[in-house]
Amino acid sequence: SAELCLLPALATLLPPLPGPGGPGSAEVGLGALPAELRAAVRALVGELDSLFTALGLREESFAVGALSRVVAAELASYASARNRRRTATNKASVIFVDRTLDLAGAVGHHGDNLAEKILSVLPKLPGHKTDVMVNMVELTALQTTDETCSIIAPGCLAQPNDPAAKALWESFMNLKQKEAVMEARRHLVEAASRENLPIKMSMG
Repeated sequence: SAELCLLPALATLLPPLPGPGGPGSAEVGLGALPAELRAAVRALVGELDSLFTALGLREESFAVGALSRVVAAELASYASARNRRRTATNKASVIFVDRTLDLAGAVGHHGDNLAEKILSVLPKLPGHKTDVMVNMVELTALQTTDETCSIIAPGCLAQPNDPAAKALWESFMNLKQKEAVMEARRHLVEAASRENLPIKMSMG
């Protein structure tokens, strides 16, 4: 959406936990990290630069935590990012926070919106970090009474080329759950009316 971008390929990127004999948090630089983590940091910096380029951003970076300082420093010195910052017209403040700083508390970004409920309740789409399965089999002729048969015809809520679907998804993210359900109901009634389909819906 316009307010949220997920980078699921980097969902496993975590700062290394400090251990005895290891470098102190003040000493950590890209060269002190394991090779796999160095590659992940470079991939993150490249993806962030691509995202900021698409948005036309000139960022000012802030970091909380050792690995976040590394990421912010790499982004600051990234050649492509330096060129972008010279020509970008929009300004943004970017705050990097080490995920390990959250481990002591209850971690989550939960709100009273329908999108969060959908993403937390439905099962994950196989092979995906953030997408979920919306079983559309009830809308097909593929009915079966065989309990061992699990037909999945996944639907997709993200339809960026359909203005109505995009507006509905934005309402799932930005409205309260009850308001979003009413908006979805309105879309459903209008679609059924256009197709001359009989529809009975209770408020429940």
